[in-house]
Amino acid sequence: MVILLTELQLVIDKLLTSLPRRRTDNAIIIRAQDSNDAKARVFKLNANPVEPILLEREGGYERQYRFVCPRCTLPVAYQTTPPPPKSSPFLYIFPGSLTQAQGQVPSDAFDLDIASGQATEQVTA
Repeated sequence: MVILLTELQLVIDKLLTSLPRRRTDNAIIIRAQDSNDAKARVFKLNANPVEPILLEREGGYERQYRFVCPRCTLPVAYQTTPPPPKSSPFLYIFPGSLTQAQGQVPSDAFDLDIASGQATEQVTA
């Protein structure tokens, strides 16, 4: 069962729909640090860090330092270095975890098994 609450999670200087997606899990990519060729996004994440998990990926493993909603503890985002947010070059937003319009379920809310980090087949009724 998935419960979606209307808790402000992220303030960012660009629409989520215009940000790139990660190939491995379709997560939204937010550049958190400046690089030689790109500036960091301006954003504020309202989420609590939890214990990291280790996922098996094609060709190896990935440690995810996850952030959860402070009210309901559903996973919202992750990065590949320990907290705080922005300590990693990128912050990744789980597909379907956020919406840009209050009270609306994101269209990809049921497309990802967050526990495993794997995309699931979407079933429509």
